[in-house]
Amino acid sequence: QEVVRQEEERFAQTLDVGMEKIEEFFTAQGRQAQGRAIDGKFLFTLYDTYGFPRDLAEEVLQDAGWRVTDATEVTWKREMDAQRERARAGAAFAAEEGGDGSGLYHRLAADITPVQFVGYETLTSPARILALVDGTDGLRRVTEVAEGAEVEVILDRTPAYAESGGQMGDTGALVGRNGRGEIVDTYYRGPKLLVHRVRVSSGGFREGEDVAVSVESPRRQGLRQHHTGTHLLHAALRKVLGSHVAQAGSLVAPDHLRFDFSHGAAVKDREVEQIEDLVNEQVQANVQVTRQEMDLDEALRSGALALFGEKYGQRVAVIRIGDFSVELCGGTHLDQTGQIGLLKVASEGAVASGVRRVEAVAGPAALAAVARQERALKEAADILKISPGDVPQRLRKLVDEQRALEKQLQEMEARLARSRADELADGARQVNGVAVIAGRVDGLDAEGLRTVVDRLRERLGSGIICVASVQDGRANLVAAVSKDLIPRFHAGRLIQEVAKAAGGSGGGRPELAQAGTKELGRVDQALQTVYEFVGRVGG
Repeated sequence: QEVVRQEEERFAQTLDVGMEKIEEFFTAQGRQAQGRAIDGKFLFTLYDTYGFPRDLAEEVLQDAGWRVTDATEVTWKREMDAQRERARAGAAFAAEEGGDGSGLYHRLAADITPVQFVGYETLTSPARILALVDGTDGLRRVTEVAEGAEVEVILDRTPAYAESGGQMGDTGALVGRNGRGEIVDTYYRGPKLLVHRVRVSSGGFREGEDVAVSVESPRRQGLRQHHTGTHLLHAALRKVLGSHVAQAGSLVAPDHLRFDFSHGAAVKDREVEQIEDLVNEQVQANVQVTRQEMDLDEALRSGALALFGEKYGQRVAVIRIGDFSVELCGGTHLDQTGQIGLLKVASEGAVASGVRRVEAVAGPAALAAVARQERALKEAADILKISPGDVPQRLRKLVDEQRALEKQLQEMEARLARSRADELADGARQVNGVAVIAGRVDGLDAEGLRTVVDRLRERLGSGIICVASVQDGRANLVAAVSKDLIPRFHAGRLIQEVAKAAGGSGGGRPELAQAGTKELGRVDQALQTVYEFVGRVGG
């Protein structure tokens, strides 16, 4: 069981990182791909660097409209071959200063005593600069930096939390005797080298200099609220949906949280309400949040959930929230759940097969979300000239009325379509012994146009049909060939010829095809090519 548990932890961490990278990919490339090819190099990076399964990555991307193509496979194979060559060459940590920096960070991690993190107890601390890394012209260690530079600073101690376990890194300030800088991020280089990215705003800094470090307090408070909220949310998910729920990824930001979890079914609205209510019951109870360090074995025996899939040391931190939640966690948390104020679920949905995502806001962000909802409700009530409490009932009534009107409209359009179809059928021409209908029925949507074609099929029996309809600045065309004529005529080839004449494009099956164009002035002339096509092909 212990081996299985550890494997589950590692896989959960893999999913966490992989989904983060896919989200970054969507942000850069656009979520809806409309048939674009998946980059094999991106797939390989997910697999090789982060251990994310290729088939799962493809599933997530294909759900968003991306496609696996020959180019995807070629690029994947090229990257795989290159990796094998690098492995044979023993390229690990071969880079020197000025290259990708891996050699530099490797040496720094080996030479420097691990940074002492004091951020659980305080947001300010004296510190000494142990190293400065400049990335202006390749990554290199420098002894001093001046105003305007943006560098990585390694200190002997810091209250700033480095991004890990889903929690974003702290920001803050670095102040020395002759300089001041803004800490814009805090993160790890490798498994244990904690660095601060600092933008020098005035003066400068030198290696070995004593400085004062401070963390941006409101931002840290937001992170604490959302991290403690994440633990409550995880526990509530397990209580409502079942103990099978396991973390599959997370993000803790100052103004929101995102939590991915394993669950094979859709979460009902009622269940979301139950989860939110359970969390806020704990918030209102103002339960004490405790952090205790203990041996890993002791922590696991106490029932603590190991969520991150990280390589834990012998000593671990356990975050306990009354008897509601107990987890291994190295993040920063509140002292009491009441400091969350309120947690509000913003959304819930599927992100992959068997993986779902819930997003939520806590503290001031939750109050702001509620205020926005109240404003929207009041605006709706003002528009309807009713009280806010009557909005749902009135909306249901309006929706029912709209549906009834839409149904009446559809029935009228269907009658009109049948009538127009009968008119077209009466005007059918004989071309080489084949009944041919080509005409326009404007103002119909795609469904209405298909109704006309179906009606014409019934009336005509044997023949060829091509009907166009102009609506909202676009013309749709549908062509149909009766079954007895399919050996001689192909609706797909017919519609391609008509579409070309109309300045559009289309295609389809032998018996039914469709096309579209925005060049409305060419539609009538294009319909005449139907007769030419039948005369030429059937002659």
